[in-house]
Amino acid sequence: MLLTRNFKNFHSNYQKKLTKWTCITCVRAKSSAKPNTKTYSSTILFPKTDFPARSSVDKDEIQKRAQFSQLYNWQREHLNGNEFVLHDGPPYANGDLHMGHAVNKIIKDVNNRSQILQGNKVHYVPGWDCHGLPIEFKALQAKKTKDSQSDPVHTRQIARNFALETVEKQKASFESWGVMADWNEQCYLTLNKDYVQNQLRQFYKMYKSGLIYRALKPVYWSPSSRTALAEAELEYDPQFKSKEVYVKFQMENLPEAARNVAGGKPISALVWTTTPWTLIANKAIAFNPNMTYCVVMFSTRKELFLIASDQVEELKMVLNCDINTLVDIPGKDLQDCTYKSELTKEVLPFLEAGHVTKGKGTGLVHTAPAHGPDDFLVALRNNMIVECNVDELGRYTNLGPDYDGLQVLTEGQEVILEKLEDSIVHQGTYIHSYPLDWRTKKPVIIRASHQWFIDTSALKEQALAALDKVVILPPVTADQSRQGFRAQLEKRPYWCISRQRAWGVPIPVLYKGSDVIVEEDIIEKLCELINKRDTDAWWTCDVKELIPDSVVEKYDLDTSDVTKGKDIMDIWLDSGLSWQTLSNKKASLYSEGIDQLTGWFQASLLTSLALKGEAPYE
Repeated sequence: MLLTRNFKNFHSNYQKKLTKWTCITCVRAKSSAKPNTKTYSSTILFPKTDFPARSSVDKDEIQKRAQFSQLYNWQREHLNGNEFVLHDGPPYANGDLHMGHAVNKIIKDVNNRSQILQGNKVHYVPGWDCHGLPIEFKALQAKKTKDSQSDPVHTRQIARNFALETVEKQKASFESWGVMADWNEQCYLTLNKDYVQNQLRQFYKMYKSGLIYRALKPVYWSPSSRTALAEAELEYDPQFKSKEVYVKFQMENLPEAARNVAGGKPISALVWTTTPWTLIANKAIAFNPNMTYCVVMFSTRKELFLIASDQVEELKMVLNCDINTLVDIPGKDLQDCTYKSELTKEVLPFLEAGHVTKGKGTGLVHTAPAHGPDDFLVALRNNMIVECNVDELGRYTNLGPDYDGLQVLTEGQEVILEKLEDSIVHQGTYIHSYPLDWRTKKPVIIRASHQWFIDTSALKEQALAALDKVVILPPVTADQSRQGFRAQLEKRPYWCISRQRAWGVPIPVLYKGSDVIVEEDIIEKLCELINKRDTDAWWTCDVKELIPDSVVEKYDLDTSDVTKGKDIMDIWLDSGLSWQTLSNKKASLYSEGIDQLTGWFQASLLTSLALKGEAPYE
């Protein structure tokens, strides 16, 4: 307060004087003490260098003076400490670099340089993931078409050129950042001949050991990309809006207790689904034999319904009505029940299933074997034929003129709802987490098709044991990361490795009708052709060139009856095998973002266990 008052007095006097003076001159007195700028700096030991503190030259001159590229080869020749192997997770060669690339490479470089300072010899070979949809999409954009099947060779040529150009641009940037590596001689690309040849041979080894097989299974399918997708190629929209419906199916064969209370009235099984488009594919209603069901009457309707007793209270709120229970029925009594499909007019069974639980819904589950993993298993246990009537574009097919050609997620679903109008008890919007294609950002569906799989369930116990020996850093999040990694391994029964695209490594199989021919001699013949020509050989050679005489004799083949497979391998298999570039070394460190727990970390672990019985990283 004193300071404030004195300042006000000074300001008042100053204003008075200012009116009398025409000019005020302020002169600062010189200090008699001269500063000693070396008082402290002379006591500190600094490294001596002619490298400037601030850049006064261009980046090329900096690289030349700093000798970043020479440092990698120098330390390989001169350091005698333990070898530190950091295996580089390959980035996609599909565009310009961004901040994520910088963080990735700088973290790795810090690790490598710290090892050199400790006298250890560093093994670090950068790589690039050069196949897959991200690059193929760029190629198709250049062609101004989305149809990769019309001319796969042309698509591959454009994609290869784009990938190689991108690799050179990214490599120049990485080098300009000062990342220590031999950027000229030691880089691996998944499109290189030797890499592709090795991948083909490893595919056969896993096939021969029984870990790779072909089967009809429901898989995630992207209509927008026209290919199967793995879990790692999905992203989830937590606010996705699906249409939910409660649909009634009139029962044909009833439990005795239900007949006794019905008094001649029809009883309908009530099911709930958020995929109404699959109702045309309904083949059963699943129930849990350990749950209790009941015949009920809604205050808003005259007919009777069969639902789970545990769901009565929830349905009161959903349907906004009173529900009167007439009789309870043990779940096991539903075993011989049947019902009629309003859409197909088929009489279909009730089938018991362990995946039916209380919670959301009615306790009775609509079952479409071609469009759900649990549904598919129910069908297998009951020897049901699984038929998929949805094509690669996500349209109904072979169902008749009312449905064929309609997109299942849009107009096809609307037609289903119109035809079931009298059978729908309630419909609304259900907001939930739903999978999207990570590239197109459009919804995926589950669709049964013949695909190639790795039997990850056969590797699960081995993978979990191997993971227990792996150190996960940083320690503060290690437990959470390990639990997430374990959860992914535990819940993954198989890995779909086939893709219906052009830009990738071919699945080297031949087909004679429905018979599959996978032979080592075919793969070696293909590798020979790749050496003579290029990695397009599978597409540019005809079947006669690909089949060696030994295979013709073994199967007594008429080559005119044999066709080449059109699928390529999942690019996670491409990058998952990159540990083989280490020349039998085991990586000291894999360093990537936490999203790779479902991607590269997992693909590397599974392929390494399948081929050499141990984790590829410490």
